[in-house]
Amino acid sequence: MNKTLKGIIGGSVLLAMLGGVFAYLKMTEPEAEDSSSASDSGIETELWHTYSDDINQIEVKNPAGDSYVAVRRFDETKTTDMDGNEKTEEIANYVLKGYEKLPMNTTQIRLLATRVGTVTSSDTVAEDVPESELAKYGLDDPVLVTLSVDDSEDIKFRIGDKAPVGDERYIAMDGSNTVYTVSSFTVEPYFSGINDYLGTTLKEEQAEDDDTMIESVRIERADLDYDFYFVRDPYYEENANGGAMAVHVMEEPVKSLLSADRSADATHGLYGLTAAEVLTPFPKDADLKKAGLDDPFVTVTMKTDDHKTTVFKLGGTYQDADGNTRYYGMLEGIDCIYGFNPDDIVYENLKPEDIISRNVIDMYVWDIGNLEVTAGGEKLQFSVQGESKDDAVVKIDGKEQDADGVERYRQFYSYLLQTKAEDLVMPEDAPKLTGDPLAAVKIDRQDGKRSYDVKFYDAGDMKVYIVIDGEARFRCRKSYVDTLISNMKIYNDADKEFTMSW
Repeated sequence: MNKTLKGIIGGSVLLAMLGGVFAYLKMTEPEAEDSSSASDSGIETELWHTYSDDINQIEVKNPAGDSYVAVRRFDETKTTDMDGNEKTEEIANYVLKGYEKLPMNTTQIRLLATRVGTVTSSDTVAEDVPESELAKYGLDDPVLVTLSVDDSEDIKFRIGDKAPVGDERYIAMDGSNTVYTVSSFTVEPYFSGINDYLGTTLKEEQAEDDDTMIESVRIERADLDYDFYFVRDPYYEENANGGAMAVHVMEEPVKSLLSADRSADATHGLYGLTAAEVLTPFPKDADLKKAGLDDPFVTVTMKTDDHKTTVFKLGGTYQDADGNTRYYGMLEGIDCIYGFNPDDIVYENLKPEDIISRNVIDMYVWDIGNLEVTAGGEKLQFSVQGESKDDAVVKIDGKEQDADGVERYRQFYSYLLQTKAEDLVMPEDAPKLTGDPLAAVKIDRQDGKRSYDVKFYDAGDMKVYIVIDGEARFRCRKSYVDTLISNMKIYNDADKEFTMSW
């Protein structure tokens, strides 16, 4: 037990109400009190004194709400002292007995102890109140609280109704019918329910020093006839090319590069997963069925390189107390149903076009070893050696280029980088390709780690299919190919600038 924390996180001392005491008592005392109920007007009374972190257990019995037991647990917590030095201290936290396997809001639960270390009444309302008159104070069926304290007797008290004046509540000690008032702030935590003390963060954010990698994420949705499937591509860990491309690529429904910023919630959304509210701890089969979690609307499966699998499910929807639509959801391994705000998740309405990168070719110009472009009866064939414009040796059809020729090559390749996937071609819409392509681009890296084979076929309606490694994955405007052919025709005329739009 960490005694250095005593007096710092101990219970707060309540301030007495110093003015208007007589009027206050007249409004709060019951009518026709006999001599056994005389009021000690204006006198505050210390009801008990202890250190909050000496409270090892808190038992709450609420006849109109949840009853529970909170048990003290000392957790090692890293803190920083006045000089900025990091140190580890033991902090007294509390967990709800029987709910240890569920996330908890330990900061909230600690209020059950930290607000009642030392409690002084605001006033004494009445002494020796007959049992028949306790109902006037809500003490005939009160909230019963028992504080178990290290090396000391239990502290037991009863909490009644709110007093009609001031933010106060009636309270009485166990075994006594003397009625006091204390600040509602002191005893407010005892009126919260179990769900209020359970946590809503189901999976913590990934720590900066955590190098665990997500290997794959599969999103299954009942309203779609395809899955989303993302896999880690180590190539993009080494070749970020400015960070626009995500480390993961989409394998299903269409193979595609991903936008780093727009796909992050889909690939990494289970880290930091937080619910809007706690609904049903330890649900029964009937609870799961009612929530639609026996046949979920969404199932997300994340696999990481530490050989762990995380599964998240969304069921049906419901309206919360404010009329907002929320989803029932569960994270596998946590036996509790939660409510999720649709704005906090992306899985239920995710679309492929929302997260893909529109780039078709993303290779850095000085990483290329060979480039061959064929279109409209024209053909350009380049070979490159070097790491930058300053040392690159560029050849066209085997002929080495001077500095101007190297720059001409870079400008031409810049146009190829503008190739954009304007439309996705879903697997069920994949065409049967016949005849020769309108254009073909073949690219190989110098180090042999990646290559592209991109062809363009007529798709009708002034569009073309973009076919990558034999698969028709995207469409774009046919004018892109027309402009490519035009640029190829003027390639050897350095006085003419390439067209970069279409």
